[in-house]
Amino acid sequence: VRRLLNAVTGFLSTKLELIGIEFQEEKRRLLELLILAAAGLIFGVLTLTVLTFAIVVFFWDSYRFTAIFGVFFAYLLISTFLFVRLKRKANVSTHVFDATVEELKKDTEWVRRHLH
Repeated sequence: VRRLLNAVTGFLSTKLELIGIEFQEEKRRLLELLILAAAGLIFGVLTLTVLTFAIVVFFWDSYRFTAIFGVFFAYLLISTFLFVRLKRKANVSTHVFDATVEELKKDTEWVRRHLH
């Protein structure tokens, strides 16, 4: 009984450690993605602001309203496209704990082989 208890404790300890490692890796990856997305968003907004200002100033004397509405509709189309892609990406599931699940399947199979 003691050997079985030690084996089960070791087994659970190893699996919990693997889950913890995978969780930390995923957390670090998501934080890095969030920081990169935030920085990209900030600089993208700054770029679009300067570009918009330049376009409107360039066409101010002749086609100011056309330039303003042209930029507006271009931004509307781009943002709609990006939000549709974002929605599609958000609906795709990722398999965070694949290694843990795979190890549990192997362990379950090993237990079945050795108990029968």
